[in-house]
Amino acid sequence: MGARSGSNYLSTLKKLNAEIWLGGERVAEVTSHPALRNCARALASLYDMQMERVEQMTYRTDDGGRAGMSFIQPKSIEAVRKRSRMMAAWANFSGGMVARTPDHLNGGIAAMAAARDYFAASDPRYRDNIASYYLEARKHDWCATHTFINLETRLGEKTAAGIIVSGGGMPVTLAPFAEELIVFPSTSLSDDAHALAFAIPCNTKGLKFICDDTSGAASSRRDAPLAFRCNGLRGRIRGRDGAVGARVPVRRHRKMQRAPR
Repeated sequence: MGARSGSNYLSTLKKLNAEIWLGGERVAEVTSHPALRNCARALASLYDMQMERVEQMTYRTDDGGRAGMSFIQPKSIEAVRKRSRMMAAWANFSGGMVARTPDHLNGGIAAMAAARDYFAASDPRYRDNIASYYLEARKHDWCATHTFINLETRLGEKTAAGIIVSGGGMPVTLAPFAEELIVFPSTSLSDDAHALAFAIPCNTKGLKFICDDTSGAASSRRDAPLAFRCNGLRGRIRGRDGAVGARVPVRRHRKMQRAPR
């Protein structure tokens, strides 16, 4: 698919049906919920810009398709400038008030894939994992969010379905609007048990997003004009014995976990 439209994003988010909780109740449908729909539409407008400004917002991939410019792996100064202009266009849409637009993680995924040989130090398979994940993220133009491993995270044994992970309490932005969750290791935890990075779909069984209560602020354009369409809704996640498959670039490798930035 490559670069997507806003309608594609909204329809995909609706079908995703991730477990989102807000104000003590499970959200039945994110794109129509009074406290969530306006921000979902604002994010959709960003994707529409890719259709309206094709040359500025997308680039031609090796297979002849087009992908969002934030996924580019720059090989020249001009390519870096093109990506900067694309990111500025998205930021200007909200005056910089949307906390985590999708380009935030797209650039990070692209950078990790470009440095895929680094991940082979932990396991040669992890080099292929990050490279494959980048291509999948670019192909689907996912809206991703992220969080970090904490002391509550429990790493279980590896099974046929993947590594079993459970825990929670980790803060996450853009919680109700993301399709993918990327979990990074924390540099403050130096033991092998917490040296783990992985990505999972937001509708993974057992995964819950518990959003901060907006107390209705996002429902009034007059009283809260910014929150009305730019509230990324910070929340926390809870996970119960979820299996992480072939989306692991780091596992039990403290040196990589605490690599210099």
